This record gives sequence, structure tokens and C-alpha cells, in this order.
Amino acid sequence: MTETVGLLGYGRFGRALSGLFSDAGIPHRVHDPKLDEVPPKLQAGSLADLASRSTVLVLAMPVTAMHDALTSLRPLLLPTQLVIDVGSVKVSPVQALATVLGRDIPWVGTHPLFGPASLARGDARRTVVCPNSLHPEATQRARALFERLGCEVTEMTPEAHDALMARTHVLTFFLAHGLVKAGVGKGIPFAPPSFQPVARLEEYARTEVPHLFNVVQSENPYAREARAELLAALTELHQGLEASAKAVRSPTAPPALLDVRQRIDQVDRELVSLLARRARLVRDAARVKSEHGLPFPDAEREAAMLDTRRAWAEHDGLHVGSIDEVFHAVLRLCRDTVNRPDEEP
Repeated sequence: MTETVGLLGYGRFGRALSGLFSDAGIPHRVHDPKLDEVPPKLQAGSLADLASRSTVLVLAMPVTAMHDALTSLRPLLLPTQLVIDVGSVKVSPVQALATVLGRDIPWVGTHPLFGPASLARGDARRTVVCPNSLHPEATQRARALFERLGCEVTEMTPEAHDALMARTHVLTFFLAHGLVKAGVGKGIPFAPPSFQPVARLEEYARTEVPHLFNVVQSENPYAREARAELLAALTELHQGLEASAKAVRSPTAPPALLDVRQRIDQVDRELVSLLARRARLVRDAARVKSEHGLPFPDAEREAAMLDTRRAWAEHDGLHVGSIDEVFHAVLRLCRDTVNRPDEEP
């Protein structure tokens, strides 16, 4: 099938994608609020004009703008057309696609893992496509389109994608901005070769699309846990180094202390068994939600659940702030179990 693409958005990534379409000989038109920045031969003067000329509509815009754009586009679409997004996160865009287009208009979420800088370097191109049960044929059309652009295509769920990006893309942005904020490398006369990866991260933060940092950090439902996990690991590393510098030999523990430690170990073993049981239940819940098109994770449910756990902690005389940290870690553990279906909890 020969596709004709309608590109909504002509920012940095939209321009790069348009260039790839041109190089691949894929006919396309572009609509953007700043239409004067679009080459005249590619211009579509309105959404209606763009929709009428296209078999595939590509949303190349900030994630926060997608729902409104889809709502405006919906009355112009036919069941033979395909709508895809190219956002850096997938859970929230896929929810918007499902809500606005549903079963009537084919859609699929995608994430091209490249941008203007990586294209300029000649890096390998990869795109993630997130199949959905409402429109299985949409996956094949999206795959064929990106393969024509020279991409290796990987299929995964929106949740698995965002969990993976939280521990790669999210942390890369987070570290890069942290390095810039800390002034790392600023004003130094020279640096050893080991500093080069750090310098590249710093440069990455200075040259990225301005809105992308906030989108990647705020729209990915796993970002907060990933940042917290990294900060906890760095804090533990720092404290370990501090302790090593001041280390003194501890005296042999008295028998009464050894007895208490053994009982603590037994309680911890029971806690691990309970966590495994909880993870299995969450996996069952995720399966049911997937069958019924319900969101996973559910932010409102988690917030209400945490409120209840705080009340329990307060009743039992536990520190409420600490119980928050504990249950955020429990939620992360259970999500990781759901996103690694080949492992037994």
C-alpha cells in the first residue's frame, strides 16, 4: 500500500521527519500554526486540507497538545486512514488516541528513537511501535512506514516502553540537567579522557528542545520512581564512602543482639513472601485492565491507596513520610514485575 503522509507539526523533530519522508520518496504535506516556516510545496493550509490529502496522519507535537489536536482532527477522518503519534512517552498519548478515536479510526502509538542530532551523526534508527487490540492492522502499516525510513522497528506495550524509557531516556535528561545546574566542567582548563562522556551529557542538555525535559519527566508515569531510585543509590554510595573514611571495627555483637537480628531476618523473609504475593495480584489486575481498556498504572487509585496506607501508619505509630517511601518502592516493584512477564514474582 502506498501511503501519503499528513504531518501535524513542523518543529525540530517535524522538520527532521519531513526530511526523512522526502529522502524516502514518501509523498507528504505539513500543517503547522507557523505555516510560513513550512516550504510552500509541502504546505497544507488547514487541518481539513491535510486530512483530505493523507492516508496517514502523524502527530509531531508536544504530548500535552495531542488530545486537543485529535479532537479537532476527529470529524475530518475516515476509517481507512491511520493516525500515529511520535511522542517520547507512550502511556498518556495512547490513552488520548484510544479516548478520541476508539474503535472507529485506526491508530497506533509510536516513538522514533532518533532526532536531528542523532540523524546528523548517522546513528542507527530505531522506532518503537505499541500495538493495540482495537486496530491490529495499524501496527503493520506503521511498521512498514518506518521501515521505509530505514528504521529497525520494535514492538512493546506503552507501559513497558515508558518503564524502559524511565531508566534510560528520563535518567539521561535528569543527569544532563543536573550536571549543567551544578556547573560541572565550567571554566576548567583541561579534563582527562574519562570526562568526555560527562561533557557529552552536558552538551546534550544545552542543545535539546526546551520543552522536552519537562515532558519526559512529567508525562512518563515511571519517571518519579526512576529518579528517586537513582538519587537513593547515589546517596547510599556517598554515605558508604563517608563511612569508609571514618570506619572503625565494631565489637562482636552480644548474644541478645544476635537473637534479635535473627528474628528481624525472619520478619524480612515474611515481608519478601508477601511482596511476591502482592506482585502476583497486581499482575492479575493489569491483565484484567488490559482486557477492558483501563489505564495501568492508575494515578487516582494509587493516590487514594497511599492516603489509606498513611492513615494505617499513623494509627500504628509509624513515621508517615517513611511509609510513603516504602509504598512508592512497593508500587515500583510490582510494576517491574508486570513489565517483566517472563519472570516469576
